Amino acid sequence: MEGKPVVIPTDPDALSSEDKKQALEAVNLIKEKCDGSIKGRTCANGKKQRKYVKEGDIISSPTISLESILTTLVIDAYEERFVAIADVPGAYLHAEMPKGKLVLLKLVGQFVDIMCDVNPEYKKYVRYGRGIKVLYLCVLRAIYGCLESALLWYNLYSSTLVKMGFKLNPYDLCVANKMIDGSQCTIGFYVDDNKISHKDPVVIKKVISDIEKHFGKMSVDDGKNFNFLGMNITITHDKKIEIEMKDQIRESITWFGE
Repeated sequence: MEGKPVVIPTDPDALSSEDKKQALEAVNLIKEKCDGSIKGRTCANGKKQRKYVKEGDIISSPTISLESILTTLVIDAYEERFVAIADVPGAYLHAEMPKGKLVLLKLVGQFVDIMCDVNPEYKKYVRYGRGIKVLYLCVLRAIYGCLESALLWYNLYSSTLVKMGFKLNPYDLCVANKMIDGSQCTIGFYVDDNKISHKDPVVIKKVISDIEKHFGKMSVDDGKNFNFLGMNITITHDKKIEIEMKDQIRESITWFGE
């Protein structure tokens, strides 16, 4: 992210054997989405971190419940609100790792060459282990795959909404409300996916603009028909909600045909 480095190289000679043992392997994922586009992501294999979780440590993050999604949709329809779906780009990477905590990402083989092609200054940190190139990177931000990343992002995003004047619903900490121009504005969010509703579409645009000041340009979809978390949702003229997930079912059949 521009101006916000996610990783920096670290001198492997300054790392202890325990540091290297706890380093997380990098995992590269490529997926074809429902619309045919290709999505790639490099993340960490955080499974190893479970060995070092202490009793009492909180690492899980709240997510909006299905009951809250349905309830807010009913309110949207009954009050004839406008609805917008907004996606925060690279959500996790906006959150910083806790200061003083060392999290290492380990690249090996061909991925070391790719990283060094993009960042030639990294070459001096490359070493060989069992004949294979190894590069250790210090993780500065909440990359996908780390156990605490979801919680770090939630804390950052929810606190940002609170600073914007929203109040978190005590029954569901992923629903936030604020009275704007005499009417309630509601944001329901699942990690980086947001459903924002208000009677005035201008208010929704202003709220989205305010969020973008913190996290960058968001992809936005609005209207009476939209997709939220894999659900194709339609708000009809007679204040009814229609929900179908045929695309998700077709994708499941494609992946698990038998």
